[in-house]
Amino acid sequence: MFDHHIKDDVCLTRPPYRNGKKLRAVKVYTIAQESKYLLVQRIPSIAGVMEQLIPYFNQYGTIEQYWKLDDYEKKDEQFVDTVMIKFVKIHQARLAKCKLDDMNFLGSILHICYAPECENLDDLREKLCERRTIVEHRNNLLKRKKIKQTQSFKQTTNEIRTKMRDIVQKSNLISLVLQQEIKKKKKRLQI
Repeated sequence: MFDHHIKDDVCLTRPPYRNGKKLRAVKVYTIAQESKYLLVQRIPSIAGVMEQLIPYFNQYGTIEQYWKLDDYEKKDEQFVDTVMIKFVKIHQARLAKCKLDDMNFLGSILHICYAPECENLDDLREKLCERRTIVEHRNNLLKRKKIKQTQSFKQTTNEIRTKMRDIVQKSNLISLVLQQEIKKKKKRLQI
């Protein structure tokens, strides 16, 4: 049993503005801590429980494989099992962990944690490559959004300038002398 497999107590010293809707012990995981492997703890030791558990995880993605851990160390808990589930994609495991952690399953509260220690080199390489492509994709989206905003800003300022010109030219309140001075300034400023 690793330290990150133990469920921490809820953090009560966090400032109120940093608390989410649900009190939690940990708020953030790095890419190194996340994994396709999920360790599902506190499953009741009942016959046929796996057939009832797996559909909950299948709704969040394709499960590559799953198996019961018989030799997994349990602290102060009897009549519970632990299962290792491997998803095809890491984002599926992330979503399943988020949605199913602390779920009431057959009278027991499930504890789900990542198990990056089960990854091999290929899994790690795939995880880092997937993260790199996600970051590049988000950066490209932000660049496109910024370009659209600047184009929209330029278009809006040009529209305002043309409307102001029309108002000034059509206005009877401004004397001809002032209109001529404005035209001279426009030529100098090239509006």
